[in-house]
Amino acid sequence: MSDTTQNETTVEVKSTKSIVPSKYSGRYKNGGEDALATFIKEQCITDGAFSFDRFFDLIAANGVPQEKVDHYKAQVAEKRHGAEGRARMTLRNMLATIVRKNGKAVGLDGSEVAINLPKAALTGAAKAASEKATSTEGSTQTA
Repeated sequence: MSDTTQNETTVEVKSTKSIVPSKYSGRYKNGGEDALATFIKEQCITDGAFSFDRFFDLIAANGVPQEKVDHYKAQVAEKRHGAEGRARMTLRNMLATIVRKNGKAVGLDGSEVAINLPKAALTGAAKAASEKATSTEGSTQTA
């Protein structure tokens, strides 16, 4: 045996295609667990699989601009890397803004479903920027 054969070890490295850091993956697994995530799953899962066609219809039915929906729909159709996750995340966030404002979402059958989504809490850099803006506004208003 040569030295190179004796020293070689096989190490299987778990690789994932997800861009979500592992510390957050549990929070977003299976599409999330808040009221809006549950609503989306109820509307879009058919035969045990997530239907992007139903998702895009749902998003459009709730008032997200059609050009935004079409943009992400085209990316998913092209099978661009990460397009499915990006579409679900971005369009869901757009829908969340509308649901927070209206207090309801419209189902694919046209029914209105009351959904109470709390305002998203700012953390990290967004929180620091908000605090800085607030302190700057306070100092300019008193002057």
